[in-house]
Formats: sequence, C-alpha cells, structure tokens
Amino acid sequence: MKRVLGWLLMAVAVFLVMAGLAAAPLIFGIGEHRRACGRYYDSIEAALAPFDILDAAPAGVTSDGERDRDCTDTDDHHATISRFYRTSGQHGSRENIESFYRDLALRNGWKLSSGGDPAAEPRCVVKEEPMGAEVSLEVWFDPESKDTSYIVSASTWPC
Repeated sequence: MKRVLGWLLMAVAVFLVMAGLAAAPLIFGIGEHRRACGRYYDSIEAALAPFDILDAAPAGVTSDGERDRDCTDTDDHHATISRFYRTSGQHGSRENIESFYRDLALRNGWKLSSGGDPAAEPRCVVKEEPMGAEVSLEVWFDPESKDTSYIVSASTWPC
C-alpha cells in the first residue's frame, strides 16, 4: 500500500511540475503585459499631468462616472484612459465638442499630427512624452446615438 501511495504521489508531483512548466510562458506573458501597460499608463498620466484634459468639458456637459482604463492589446500593449460625458439637451454639436477638445489640447502643449505621413492633412492631436510614448487624444461619438454623448480618451494607440 505504501509503495502504491508513493508512486501515486510521485505521479502527481511530476504532473504538477509539468503543468507548471507548460504554464510558465502564459504566466510570463501576463506579467509582461501588465508591466508594459503600467509603463503606458504612466506615459498617459504624464501627458495629462500639466493639464488634465479628461476633466474638461464644454458648458452643459457633465461627466458620467470615473475614468476607465483599458489595455487589452496583448501584442502591442496599447493603453487608453478615457472618460464618458453626457450632454444635457442640445449643448453643442459634435463638431463644436471636437473643436473644444482639440483647441484646449493645442493650448496646453499638444501638437497636430498627420500620423506619420508628412504629405497628409493633420488629423490627430498628440503629445510626445519623455519616456518615448506618443499619446493621442480622441473624441468618440456613438454613430447610432441621436444625442451628443461622447468619450474623450488619451491613448498610446498610434495616430
């Protein structure tokens, strides 16, 4: 009986060691993703530090909750910090809201960018950070929504 129990314990131990070795790359990948996302979140926070554009809103617009953090791209580890805003009634068009954030960002050290194509019209507002990450600012509207509720995001996704 002792011999059978010994072999059984040995088989379980070998199985656990093999399972641990098989899971090691997955565990390492998760750890690397968290470290990379943390660095990118730091870059975004540094871009927002002098003036936090995610806290700004045009008249008649209110924040609908706290900031959201997202870093789901496990290959490139792009991070996003965003905030949802709700309009009350007809306070501004989509163009006016986009212009509000673009102008505010440009007055606070952000730059227009054409996304790497020097011949193209500038279409993004970006800020370079000392850590090397380029942070872009986007205003997103739900295309199916009839109101002008929107999300403002600062992200390490390329322009």
